[in-house]
Amino acid sequence: MSEPEAIVGVLGAGRAGTAFARTLLRAGIAVDIASTRPPRALQHHLKIYAPGAVPVDAEDIALRARHSSGIVILAVPQEELEEVDPEWVAGTVLVDATNTWTDELLPSWLQAAVDEQLPTSMALAGQFRSARVVKALNHIAHADFDDGAQPTADMSQRRALAVAGDDDSARGLVMGLLMRMGFDPVSVGSLAAGRIMEPDGPLFNRPLRREDILRFAR
Repeated sequence: MSEPEAIVGVLGAGRAGTAFARTLLRAGIAVDIASTRPPRALQHHLKIYAPGAVPVDAEDIALRARHSSGIVILAVPQEELEEVDPEWVAGTVLVDATNTWTDELLPSWLQAAVDEQLPTSMALAGQFRSARVVKALNHIAHADFDDGAQPTADMSQRRALAVAGDDDSARGLVMGLLMRMGFDPVSVGSLAAGRIMEPDGPLFNRPLRREDILRFAR
């Protein structure tokens, strides 16, 4: 009996979300994608930017993923995180691919973490308690994502991406997904270690190999 098709949910249909979706689809992984727009309004957009992705309602983003990969990628602007109901991603491994930009008006719970100079993923883990949060996919520009993924390349030749998370099994699932997508995933430790992946950190928006990331791993 063949294994069921892997399905990943992507919450956010902007440039980053559709870049993730394209790479997942090329790797043979089915994608459900949602945004603030209803599925019908997303259809034309996805035909152009992520052909093959299935538009769904935001509240349904985790339905199929929970019974498959278990993974939902969070790719919405941080200023819109207040609009994401934690129940939408309950029971999933939630990949925090978001970043903090200086011109955003953040939710109060996230701004408090920024003010205290805490890694923002730690605040997200508190907000989305019913999911296992893993930080990944945020330190590569969406414009580099299509060319950066090289699933046929030897691991030593692939672009390395950092992964941080407090839950070992959740972190391992995300690393396996990144490997299938065509990257070389490198664990840097707990969510707190994800601070090095943020916009002012040493890993952000740089083409990296495994050894570059391991210099900063905890």
